[in-house]
Amino acid sequence: MGDTYQYPVFFECQSLLGEQKKRIEKYFRIRRRSGGGDCGPLRRVNDKVYSITFKWQRDQQRVLQRPEHVVEFLGGRLAFTVRDSLETHTSSPTTTSTPNQDSAAPAQSSLSIPASTPPPSDEAHELQPDRSPRPYLQEEKEELKKERTVSNMSTHMLDFLRKAYGGPGMLGDFLGFDNEVEIELRDTELRLFSFSAGKLDDAEKALQVEFMEVKTDVPNCLSSELWKKLTSKTNEMNQGQWRAQVLFGSDSTVYLLGHTKEVEELNETVTQFNLQRTVHLPVPEVAQDLVNLSEGNTVVASYSLCDGLQVLVCQGDITKQEADALVNAANEDLDHCGGVAAALSKAGGSEVQRESNDLVKYTGKIHTGDVVVTTGGNLKCKKLLHAVGPVAGKAGGKEKLLLEKAVNSALNLSEIMEFKSIALPCISSGVFGVPVTVCSEAIVTAVKEFGNQGGRSLSRIILIDNRGEVVRAMQEACDRLLQGISTRDSMPSGIPTGDLGSLMDAAAKDTAKEVMTGAPEGRVHVEVVQGTIETQQVDALVSPMVGHDPLSTRVANTLYKMVGSQLTARFRKKAGEETLPGDAVLVENLPGLPSNAVLFLNLIPWDDDEDGTAVQVLRVGINNILTSCENKGFGSVALPVLGAGIALRFPDIEVARVLLEEVQKFEQSRASKTPFLVRITIHPTDTEASEVFKAFTKNIHSPDQVSTSKRIVLLGKTGSGKSNLANTIFGEAELFATYNSPNSGTTECQTETRTVKGRSITLIDTPGFFDSERSEEDIKPEIMSCITECAPGPHAFLIVLKVDRFTEHEQAVITKILQYFSEDALKYAVIVFTHGDQLPKGKTIQEFVSKNKNLSDLVKKCGSRCHIFDNKYWKNKQQNDYRSNQFQVEDLLNTVDKMVMENSGGYYTNGMLQTVEEEIKKEEEQIKQSSGNMQQEEIRQHAKRNVSNRFLIQLAGTATGALLGAFFGVEALLRLVIKDVKGPELMKYMKGFLIGRAPAAAAAVGAEAAVVATGAAISLTTAALATGVMGGIIGHDAAEGAETAMEAAERAANAVRDKRQSVLRLQ
Repeated sequence: MGDTYQYPVFFECQSLLGEQKKRIEKYFRIRRRSGGGDCGPLRRVNDKVYSITFKWQRDQQRVLQRPEHVVEFLGGRLAFTVRDSLETHTSSPTTTSTPNQDSAAPAQSSLSIPASTPPPSDEAHELQPDRSPRPYLQEEKEELKKERTVSNMSTHMLDFLRKAYGGPGMLGDFLGFDNEVEIELRDTELRLFSFSAGKLDDAEKALQVEFMEVKTDVPNCLSSELWKKLTSKTNEMNQGQWRAQVLFGSDSTVYLLGHTKEVEELNETVTQFNLQRTVHLPVPEVAQDLVNLSEGNTVVASYSLCDGLQVLVCQGDITKQEADALVNAANEDLDHCGGVAAALSKAGGSEVQRESNDLVKYTGKIHTGDVVVTTGGNLKCKKLLHAVGPVAGKAGGKEKLLLEKAVNSALNLSEIMEFKSIALPCISSGVFGVPVTVCSEAIVTAVKEFGNQGGRSLSRIILIDNRGEVVRAMQEACDRLLQGISTRDSMPSGIPTGDLGSLMDAAAKDTAKEVMTGAPEGRVHVEVVQGTIETQQVDALVSPMVGHDPLSTRVANTLYKMVGSQLTARFRKKAGEETLPGDAVLVENLPGLPSNAVLFLNLIPWDDDEDGTAVQVLRVGINNILTSCENKGFGSVALPVLGAGIALRFPDIEVARVLLEEVQKFEQSRASKTPFLVRITIHPTDTEASEVFKAFTKNIHSPDQVSTSKRIVLLGKTGSGKSNLANTIFGEAELFATYNSPNSGTTECQTETRTVKGRSITLIDTPGFFDSERSEEDIKPEIMSCITECAPGPHAFLIVLKVDRFTEHEQAVITKILQYFSEDALKYAVIVFTHGDQLPKGKTIQEFVSKNKNLSDLVKKCGSRCHIFDNKYWKNKQQNDYRSNQFQVEDLLNTVDKMVMENSGGYYTNGMLQTVEEEIKKEEEQIKQSSGNMQQEEIRQHAKRNVSNRFLIQLAGTATGALLGAFFGVEALLRLVIKDVKGPELMKYMKGFLIGRAPAAAAAVGAEAAVVATGAAISLTTAALATGVMGGIIGHDAAEGAETAMEAAERAANAVRDKRQSVLRLQ
């Protein structure tokens, strides 16, 4: 349990029995009875003292504040006082005896109240269960004088209560009635029994307060988007305890039922969905036309940020908006006399202005950028936050910064008050006269910064205005600034009514995609959660079985209770008379389950052999499960700890090892590019399995820089300012080595990862790949290093050029870039000019680019993505933002974010990069087996170095130009290099193929041998390609057996040179 429970209370009592301890534990867990809450087990400290420990200090304090605690037992009660330490206080606690004299010895105290003691007055009283040795109510139900059937309780709600509180006495204990009221859950009704009519009233009222059912008509309610939202919320709510349930009817009806708080939250989700689906259109003008026809506030766009934070852009009246906090665009005097301030003050009533006046009277004027709190009066909010924004012309050019400060203050204040939602207008854009674009940019920037923080209570931020042009400006700012860190929710797509199977399939895929936001396309995502397998809302869940018996495990029996006899009948029909070990039987559309299908997996019991038959069957079975899901187009599957129960007896550590290994193999071999979710579900009581999986996944599936960081490669000629640019982006002056001389510079690849403005960025600084004076042995290892560092592919190439007079050298670099880069690679490229301070005064970078045709062509091929950096303004805050490095970095990263989104959120890759990544993964597996406790990041670094060295040996005979061209996606060179690294058999095949070619081809080989050896410019004609292949074969044969890259390079160079000389002698 660790330090989860750390706030104890103590009380004196002697010899409690097991059942009595459980009753006391239950008493302290029910807040309405004891003041307590989440607590651990009751423990005996010594002969006379017991203790119980709470998770939260506030629960402990409430328990301590009560003068006396009373726990009802069979035939009597225990009364006692509690203290916060083991030492006895000066006034000793008073403890009554436990009522069952045969069960527990009485405590010696000054006050003892036996169970038969009459009340202290002559007034008539109703018979109480604890006043006589009466057995439990269930045994005497026939003698009870009063009973009641609770009306308005649907069968859906009864089903929910049975799932959540179906055990003996559970519902009564939860409501705080113990044996005073017996609650009976029948198939079609709920009945209450008690001696007291008053208790029946109390119990019925408690049920109505604690539980709620909402039936909502939603046109086209079977939308994958709505299902996704509700599924996500209910999964979160039901972690550890069944709190809510959602049912979709076939008549456009959604049923929300469960605990009142959770149902209200789900109902709000449905309400917002109804608003959103009517106007969420990609064309603002069309959306505006429809908005004008709507009576209420309408959602124009929504964005999902990390950790479930939702940002909504709405058009409507903020005074009618419902949220925990509403933000007012206030002046420094809090005089709400115009604009949105006047509207909010009027709608809120006189209290708003009165409290505002009092605030200013006692604290003085509110500074620009600050936020204060008052009542919301009649507004639909808990509090009204008054944010003082800047006035145009009076902020000294700092309008944007002050607005960001005000919005940040409002968001942080809401967080402190533990609010869940906040609505903001476009502050300062009205009577204060600040341009709408500046306001919207500042507000969204602040929202973005807030969204990068973790552990928030705030889950919804609403940006709202009643002016169409302002709403469009806020939406455009969100599109631009949030796209790199969010998923933009689109219009719900219609699904035919009643097509629940298709709906659940689509919803599960959406859920998987939501989990996968930011991950490479096609990745298999593994989640390890604690929960019950039967409640997982996924496409398919797995039920293990011993042999061919579908009811041989605990999971299967739990499913049987939910589904009934159809479970076994449908299994028999699908499986027939026999299945083999490792077989998976798919049964779809079983009633009563939140999943779309169940996969029954035939396993054999553990045989005490890590590589024995049982493990091999488990491996085959897991692969069959994942393959079946893939073939069915499922997007998610939930698995229990397969084989770890009493029926199959697998050790947890073996299940974790085999399961995660097989998932990794499946990920590496699957061809599909759609995300797939594998959810390993550990029962809440299985703490041992939880710890085992936690240890395994720490190294195997912890986020690493490959999956979570944007990889950016800096390319350019030596002296162009690549390293300076890298330092500027990271805000560290000496992280990447820089050189003053134009003839010296970066000589080897350097890779660093940092967090920049809320983004994880990996920068790969390279030497001058395009320098003509660099030697073959110098440059090829660095190209290979760059390839392994950015595998499986970079998110962006920054092609770095210097603002300067373009000499022949600069022209040659541009020519090489255009030659080597494929059209696909240029989709991921941005041109960055350094030394922007050297740009002639009054001249724009666009004018500079247009003067050079090759340069202009390059920029156009990069989608006109072009940025400029002023080296001399390092970290300075300039009067003009665009001259500041801080502004320029943000602008560049926004361009990269947008480019990544335009490329479907992925990265640039090709066959070579994928081959390198495959080899790195294989190398990682080998290192893990012998590395002990080496961290994942260290393992990957070792793997990359090993793969880089191995490939250098294999590619010893391949020209540098061919390797560079393959990196940037030139198809012919890509095929050539992949053939080199894929294995000697391909080399032998190509050797035989080319030896039999016509003499013309052989002559071409001789004529171009120098090209192969020196890595000079490459022609993509047939002859040149043949030359490259032959050069690779010569070099590969010569390098065979070399132990180092340098030895391989020397052998290959000598072999190609000798071959060239022999050809020349023949001529």
